[in-house]
Amino acid sequence: MYLKNKQELKDIWPLINEVISSGGEFQIYPNGVSMLPLIRPSVDMVTLVSPKELQKNDIVLYQRASGQFVLHRLIKVDKKGNCTMFGDNQKALERGIPLDNVLAKVKSIQRDGETVDFSSKKYKKYLRRIHRRINFYRFPVLLSKIKHKIFK
Repeated sequence: MYLKNKQELKDIWPLINEVISSGGEFQIYPNGVSMLPLIRPSVDMVTLVSPKELQKNDIVLYQRASGQFVLHRLIKVDKKGNCTMFGDNQKALERGIPLDNVLAKVKSIQRDGETVDFSSKKYKKYLRRIHRRINFYRFPVLLSKIKHKIFK
């Protein structure tokens, strides 16, 4: 099942949830810019599946406490079951997302009529670039923590 026309995700989430909870797949065209350049808004199609088996770097659909639906990359899950997320086009990590708020996982991305190969060298090179950006944005925070501990 897929959806291209612009509808609020909150309005169709019960249908999507029913499909993926029963083992099916649901295709949508995301419209946000936080996953650029990988996912172009209203152009590239993603296939959502149940988030049963999650791994670092998976792209997931989750719901913030505000009710907003977000498609971002899973960076890690801590011991308490809280996730750290990152939008490829963002500058900050989003921490403290309960694992229960993860609603779906992106199984595939359709771009220009072709499926993005998550195991390709090109995609792995892209992921390395994303992780360098994450580390770049985390560096000032790390320096601040070190400075705070030294100059208490």
